[in-house]
Amino acid sequence: MILCLPFMMFQGRAQEAIDLYLSTFPDAKLLEIMHHPEGTEIFDPEASNGGGTSSETADHSPAASPDDTAAMETVVDWDKTLVATAQLQIGGQILMIQDSLVKHAFDFTPSMSMAVVVDTEEEFHQITTSLVDQGEYLMEPGDYDFAQNFAWVKDRFGMTWQINHPRGAPNPEDADSAANAAQAKAPEWS
Repeated sequence: MILCLPFMMFQGRAQEAIDLYLSTFPDAKLLEIMHHPEGTEIFDPEASNGGGTSSETADHSPAASPDDTAAMETVVDWDKTLVATAQLQIGGQILMIQDSLVKHAFDFTPSMSMAVVVDTEEEFHQITTSLVDQGEYLMEPGDYDFAQNFAWVKDRFGMTWQINHPRGAPNPEDADSAANAAQAKAPEWS
């Protein structure tokens, strides 16, 4: 069986994101979480090569060892340690979440969004209000030709969410409804 899951990689803020998403989505469940031990080090490739020194010219002698520690950042002052892996379920969809142990220049991009279909206007406003706190709207909440209410939100972590309250909102009792799409199973091939 093939399973395709969104994988969200944070830079030291995965636990904060999990806490936000658990408080934002009414049906969100934390299925599993494992943390790295306290004191886990985050590797910074820029610091390890002197912010641009090529690997051929870098001094790898024992005398360079004090500089080697500049590439590591020890995490000891956080209440929670870094997230090694977590599974968060929202609307029947499982999201994989982790903190990267390597600092990187890339981040989330709006070209990839989580699409969330809601049943009620209240739920729409509660979710969008929570996600936009310290974030921004990429499309303001409103009535669009394709939705009764729609908003495209970039949250405080840079993750984008498209929240949709469609015209003729999903009916959980209707097997063909969008409300049941997330629970659909992958086909079994014989």
